[in-house]
Amino acid sequence: MTAQRVVILANGHLPDPQWARRHIQAADRLICADAGAAHAIALGITPAVVVGDLDSLDPIHYTTLKAAGVRFEVHPKLKDKTDLELALQLAVAEGAAEVDLLGTQGGRLDQALGNVLLLARPEWATVRVRILEGDQTAWVLRDGQACTIMATVGDTLSLLPLTPEVRGVTLSGVRWSLRDRTLYFGDTLTLSNVFTQPSARIEVGTGILLIVHQGSTCSVDFCQK
Repeated sequence: MTAQRVVILANGHLPDPQWARRHIQAADRLICADAGAAHAIALGITPAVVVGDLDSLDPIHYTTLKAAGVRFEVHPKLKDKTDLELALQLAVAEGAAEVDLLGTQGGRLDQALGNVLLLARPEWATVRVRILEGDQTAWVLRDGQACTIMATVGDTLSLLPLTPEVRGVTLSGVRWSLRDRTLYFGDTLTLSNVFTQPSARIEVGTGILLIVHQGSTCSVDFCQK
């Protein structure tokens, strides 16, 4: 099975359920990570698959979805990966080209950070994986990659290195531009930049860079440098 655009729904906060419903309906496929299935039921959407150890899924929801013919990929409670990672692994294995993660934040800080860091896993380096959280969008750029972000003047843009060094970072279209700069893990230098143009361009030489955009609209074109 090949699904070009997949949404994975986790069990975290959904800031705008109506927007989430529209976004899911526009995708090719919905996968739920464990009790993310409760969100799907509340939104009136039937997922294609539910993945996880089912430790947080209400038995009533399980029965409802099972009766609707939903496929379950059940894993042991004692496992080495989170339900979200297992769901992302499944989406990539079944041919997803783009994956949007919803409901990844809220609650435990360790879980929230772990969900963000999943973006950097090498297993899906060729897949466009994003976290969508209200008006915030997060994704990563890797060695030799670049992207152009279409947004709104005044929007916020932050860059966070996820490797010890990220070299060759070039950034334009914002208040504080960069040219062939090296950024270091833990730096806060590149937090809270501001769009001064309707689009911004980011280039990365080597390393992994987390990009976070905050604003009402965000469209991203990816390419090699």
